[in-house]
Amino acid sequence: MTKIYASYQFLLKVIISVCFGSFIFFSNAIAAINTTDLLQQGQNFYQQGDFATAVEKWEDALSKVEYGSSTHFDMLIQLAAAKHALGSYADAVEDIQQALSIAERSGIPEQKVLAHSYLGDVLLAMQQPDIAKTKLEDQLDLARTLNDPQILANLLNNLGNALSVLQEYTEALQAYQEVADIAKRVGNTLLQVQALSNQAQIHLKLEEPETSVVMLEKALSLMPQLSQSFDKAFLLLGLGQLAVRIQKYAQFPLLQRKAYQVFTEVIQFAEQYQDKRLKSYAKGFLGQLYEHKQRYREALQLTREAIFSAQGMPDILYLWEWQRARLLQAQGNLENALDAYRRALDYLQPIRSGLTTGQRNAKEVFYERIRPVYYGLADVLLQQASATSSQSKKNELLIQARNAVELLKAAELQDYFQDECVSAIQVQITQLEHITQKNTAIFYPILLSDRMELLLTTANGIRQFVVPIGYDTLGQTVLTFRRNLQRTTDGSFIKQAKQLYQWLITPLENELSQHKVDTLVIVPDSFLRTVPLAALFNAKTKKFLFQQVALAATPGLTLTDPRSLSRKNIRILLNGLSEGVQGFSPLPSVTKEIQNINKLFSNSMVLLDQEFSLEHVNQALQSTPYEIVHVSSHGQFDRDPKKSFLLTYDNKLTMDRLETLFRLSEMRKDKVELLTLSACQTAVGDERAALGLAGVAIKAGARSALASLWFVDDDATSQLVAEFYSQLRNPALSKAQALQSAQKELTKQRKFRHPAYWAPFLLIGNWL
Repeated sequence: MTKIYASYQFLLKVIISVCFGSFIFFSNAIAAINTTDLLQQGQNFYQQGDFATAVEKWEDALSKVEYGSSTHFDMLIQLAAAKHALGSYADAVEDIQQALSIAERSGIPEQKVLAHSYLGDVLLAMQQPDIAKTKLEDQLDLARTLNDPQILANLLNNLGNALSVLQEYTEALQAYQEVADIAKRVGNTLLQVQALSNQAQIHLKLEEPETSVVMLEKALSLMPQLSQSFDKAFLLLGLGQLAVRIQKYAQFPLLQRKAYQVFTEVIQFAEQYQDKRLKSYAKGFLGQLYEHKQRYREALQLTREAIFSAQGMPDILYLWEWQRARLLQAQGNLENALDAYRRALDYLQPIRSGLTTGQRNAKEVFYERIRPVYYGLADVLLQQASATSSQSKKNELLIQARNAVELLKAAELQDYFQDECVSAIQVQITQLEHITQKNTAIFYPILLSDRMELLLTTANGIRQFVVPIGYDTLGQTVLTFRRNLQRTTDGSFIKQAKQLYQWLITPLENELSQHKVDTLVIVPDSFLRTVPLAALFNAKTKKFLFQQVALAATPGLTLTDPRSLSRKNIRILLNGLSEGVQGFSPLPSVTKEIQNINKLFSNSMVLLDQEFSLEHVNQALQSTPYEIVHVSSHGQFDRDPKKSFLLTYDNKLTMDRLETLFRLSEMRKDKVELLTLSACQTAVGDERAALGLAGVAIKAGARSALASLWFVDDDATSQLVAEFYSQLRNPALSKAQALQSAQKELTKQRKFRHPAYWAPFLLIGNWL
């Protein structure tokens, strides 16, 4: 990894995630060691963010120290910290394991606690916050017995980081408060400032800006006690950036002035030491401060200066080009804003996946620093499309806007699954004229802060509809709709069902009618993934949307491979779990469901209850190229993909394991055409969990999936799924139409007429 990129990783950990204490503690501890020139040189490079050179110096020094000595232990911890910053996690863990071996042989408890503390921090960067928390908590009692408060503070700070990522904010605040108390008692001002900054960030996440300001002002008041150093400069940047973020919640004039002073001080330090990177950050963040005050002329000048200082540093150039684009857009200069957005994306795309790697809160980085760049580009393109009178130019701009969001949708799935191979699954967009020739339309909503843009593609081309509904208003309506829709005892959902129909579907009705659209393929955006659009209600016709058109959803057009399912000699693998195992309740209707589906197909294999084991599924998929894989069992899609699973009799089938099983037969001619997940659910109303559900077919390597947004009555699920397969045998029906027919059949039963029973079933991916 390059010096530039590694340095950016270091700074992100300061300004985006909670500040970290490992580096600060260690830099103090190193001062006590009788270091050689190599050790000191390595320390200097580390402080400047040049971790690669620091590793070179320290590895050279490592060969010159006594094996198994305290100095050897300290050197290994040093190297682990630098390799951690570089993103070389396996190497960092290896160094820590060696340090732990030394600690075990020496019997020195301080070494044991310190090594585990660093291990927990690396695990957190590896997106394993649960394991990191456990490792750190296991050492807490021992750390409290030591006569070394800074080691305890180091451990508590890393534990606070893990708790923060897990959104256990009360416990995180307690940990950070204890760190601050220890740091104050032992006179470690730098660590005290970090702990206060951490508390300020937690209060901001809890939407308590006033308390956040109090913590931040305490931290800023301590900064004059610190001597000039790169440590202080980087910490000042983090505090200043936090002050800018607070302004999004409320205006605090005094804090604005302090932020200005902070960035000015960093600029002076950077100029003194001729550090272009530090200078670029300080100028850029100062530009953000002026941006929030709507002083666009000054903000633009500072942003240009930040860009000038950042030449050759794509990892921060994208930030300032994005900032320049926002400023130009705010001034109505759309043409130049568009150029700036494109430059930002050009810098961002090659490094995007690495920006979240190793971040303690990678989701935060993605949603705050990456996602908005794509939407910003799409926003300008859509504004230009609305303003032009040339139909050909409008079409070109609309397609460019959609393509920008398509890039994001692939990036979202890659970020969710932490799997770069997800984007390799992309296929070329089939010519939409071919897709839409069978009375099919592609519905592409794009949700922006001040409005909703609806793109509809039919055989006649792409059309744009602008709905003046802000993101927050729409989001609250969607949340209420989902909550009410799951109450099977009343019809409170109908108000939101009508409102959402009016916003989302009414603008399209003339086009849908004119082109006799019978299938609507939706590419849902953001929180629209969390609700079934099948339950939207037309107040004029008194019909639900699914009664008017067949529906399918896809996570992205470039992630969809539309082709018809051959109905001849379909091979289906039927997996089911009716018994209560591993603490989950029985699903008594599963046995009948599997039996009914089995009767419909001549080429089927059944794995029921004890037969439904990982080993048997493995064997089945290796032996036969099934077109359809059906799973009737408890399942869950969580905001954390590592917690998503399908329950087998003997184990839990994770998404990674599911992918591995489906790829056992990669030599076969075709992919699995359909993966059906009966009795599964997403974490209620959670956008990231719904993203996991939307991407399950892509992750598994199937062309499409049938699944539900929430757990539906056992009997209703079995009836609907069996009817779906019965309809699917008809070659005149697509998968989307087969689902529509099955839903209609279920609604004929009075006890299942409420949409909570039939609406949550989604056909995802290939709808043909």
